[in-house]
Amino acid sequence: MNYKTISEFILKNIGGKDNIQSVTHCATRLRFILNDESLVNESALNESDDIIQAFSKGGQYQVIIGTEVPKVYNELIESTEISNEKSQKQKSSLISSFFNTIASIFTPLLPALAGAGILRGLLLLVNQLGWISEKSGTYIILTAASMSVFYFFPILLAFTSAQRFKVNPYIAAVIGASLIHPDLINLLGHHGNGTLTSFFGIPVILMNYSSTVIPAILAIWVYSYLEKFLEKYIWKSIQIICVPLIALLVIVPLTIILFGPFGVYVGEWIASSINWLSESNGWITGLVVGGIWNIFVVFGLQWAVNPIMISNISTLGFDKIVPLTAAANFGIAGATFAVLIKSKNKKMKSFSLSALLSIFFAGITEPAIYGVAIKLKRPFIGALIGGAIGGAYIGGMGVKSYAFVFGGLTTLPAFVGSTFVQYIIGLIICFSVGAIATYILGFEDDEKIHVGNNKLLIKEAEITSPIDGKVKPLQYIEDGVFSEGLLGKGICIVPNEGKVYAPADGTLTTLFPTMHAFGITLNNGAEILVHIGINTVELDGKYFKSFVEQGQQVKKGQLLSEFDIDKIKENYSVITPVIITNSEDYELVIKRHEGLITHKDVLFEIIKK
Repeated sequence: MNYKTISEFILKNIGGKDNIQSVTHCATRLRFILNDESLVNESALNESDDIIQAFSKGGQYQVIIGTEVPKVYNELIESTEISNEKSQKQKSSLISSFFNTIASIFTPLLPALAGAGILRGLLLLVNQLGWISEKSGTYIILTAASMSVFYFFPILLAFTSAQRFKVNPYIAAVIGASLIHPDLINLLGHHGNGTLTSFFGIPVILMNYSSTVIPAILAIWVYSYLEKFLEKYIWKSIQIICVPLIALLVIVPLTIILFGPFGVYVGEWIASSINWLSESNGWITGLVVGGIWNIFVVFGLQWAVNPIMISNISTLGFDKIVPLTAAANFGIAGATFAVLIKSKNKKMKSFSLSALLSIFFAGITEPAIYGVAIKLKRPFIGALIGGAIGGAYIGGMGVKSYAFVFGGLTTLPAFVGSTFVQYIIGLIICFSVGAIATYILGFEDDEKIHVGNNKLLIKEAEITSPIDGKVKPLQYIEDGVFSEGLLGKGICIVPNEGKVYAPADGTLTTLFPTMHAFGITLNNGAEILVHIGINTVELDGKYFKSFVEQGQQVKKGQLLSEFDIDKIKENYSVITPVIITNSEDYELVIKRHEGLITHKDVLFEIIKK
């Protein structure tokens, strides 16, 4: 589905932007409040292959898309710029939002950082071998190529921050560039950070912002609010001149006076704290970081630490945390290797090999973490053990990295130095311990069963009921979208209590702000939709309480949410469909067609076709 194309198609046939009072979405459909429903071209909407059904009901015009509706909704909002309280994009928690912001700012720069890091490592290697002199033009040119990404970091971060905060990236780049302008650096003279000057009589503490991280991000974050404010109150005809003029007049001095020193001091404090811990007891630091880093990756927490490693390399010339992240990488590599040699499942063997190569050649662990270790459970424990034991050795030996890289075989040059041999030994320990621990712990391969005509299929999962209550067929629901199976095959539950449990292990890929519906993707790819009640999106979260966050890994039987069943029943049906939205790829074996059921009972089995 081309989300932009279908959103434009819907907008055209819904009567255009001016016909929309407001638009929201639930788990499967767009819900419009229109000025004039007679302007809707309903036949065109229903003839589209991308639209399941379009109709008017209860004062709303509903366009049913399926589980991809959030992406269509986002395109619709972006293209129409509809602004009202219920048309805001889904808001994540403060912590989740922070990590998502850090990730989106640094992710575009990772290829440049990785390339520069490998080049820096190779340059250090050939210099130590005596092949290139530090005084030669060749060395200086290649040093510029490998280190410029760090020197000009404020400009690059300002640009990617502007993309994240949706402001003019070129004005942002100029703000970042102003922090490392030669005249500003010359003011520092030979006194370094802490040199005093003034701005219209205001004392200014000068800092060297080259290679810094926090000042540029803070500056553009504040600038994003200023730009929106200026564009709201300045005539459009003069915005092209006035907005950048005022932005530079305000943000650059404000950054140099306030954000810059604050960011530098905070960054130095965090880096020095972690470095102090590493220096005071490298063994314990290595044990902890090497052991928990893969857990950080699962929850995206590594993005909070990456800037510290980058800052250490750019200011100190080396870092001791990067080697510990490599320890975690080789711990998961060892666990994946054990699965490769022990598994009897050809599909798992093939995937394990590709995941292992991804670690070795790119330092990318996500395929191994999500597709092997977490899916089979025990290999993840083996990986943590390997990373912890090898990490303790690497930390204890004080191994250094001279570039910010992902730990793999192709990035070995970044670690060339006095501790290179200890680094190699540490990686061997991580890989070996991870492999041995996983082999001893063991794991369960996907169970194979025969279904009809002796056709060999893989039993993917048993789905338990998400709610205690009475089982009913989908046809029991008074909503054609569900009862006719337009969103997929499944069954429904009439709840007798207001608690929702995870029906299987997987990732909570969809959690609506109204908390009335959950989308869970199993490790095998099956997508389960649990939709609490019918039209309960209209409650806007009232009477619902969630205990989980979008993106979180959930376990079968885990309590996901609670709802006030009595309050909701006053105006809405609480019957809850449980649907496999990509059921065309799976065969469903219904275990309970009717009668009472608890959340511990199997509702149906999923068998991959």
